[in-house]
Amino acid sequence: MAAWGLATGIAMVKVGVELLPALWMTFAVYSGTSQLAVLPLMAGGVGVTTLVLTALLANARFVVYSATLAPHLRRLPLAPRLATGFVSIDGPLAVLMARQRQGPMVQRVAYLWGANTATWLTWCASSVAGIALAAVLPYGPELGYLGVLALFGIALPLLAGRPAWAAAAASAAVAIATTGWPRGLGTLAAVIAGIAAALWAGRGSAR
Repeated sequence: MAAWGLATGIAMVKVGVELLPALWMTFAVYSGTSQLAVLPLMAGGVGVTTLVLTALLANARFVVYSATLAPHLRRLPLAPRLATGFVSIDGPLAVLMARQRQGPMVQRVAYLWGANTATWLTWCASSVAGIALAAVLPYGPELGYLGVLALFGIALPLLAGRPAWAAAAASAAVAIATTGWPRGLGTLAAVIAGIAAALWAGRGSAR
């Protein structure tokens, strides 16, 4: 997560995002995937509507994640559910899935919040460091590979069960097939394909 946050912080500055908007994106958007998806569009002067739709599509996987969180949070009031949803991202959710049948519900939610807090602090600190050090750090293919390796560390623990493997296979195939698409549309197509494959595989498992 530190590597991913550092890469995102540097990327924001390198494409011309000013200090205050970059800090706002770090703390309020809290999503390296959507931030890196919209940054090239921001640099190209694309309209706000397109930016918002791109960010929503990049984070569409959280619709699937909500099904994972629902059994653990359904008894909580609305405000704690919204707060938990905001701070819950890939890594902590992988931790929760590994312990989803261990201990009472309140213990699982507390465990999730512990993972969320550690992840949020790591993300914010590393992203702010990337923003501060962007002038002296390079931004090239090597930084992109750093982000990819960080995502592997986050994604691999999530590959448990038929829906997860279906999503991984479908999104990887579409990502490779659409590498030449402009403006990151191939990434969005891969996200949509992965979600669709996970939903299809989940329905098959339920039956």
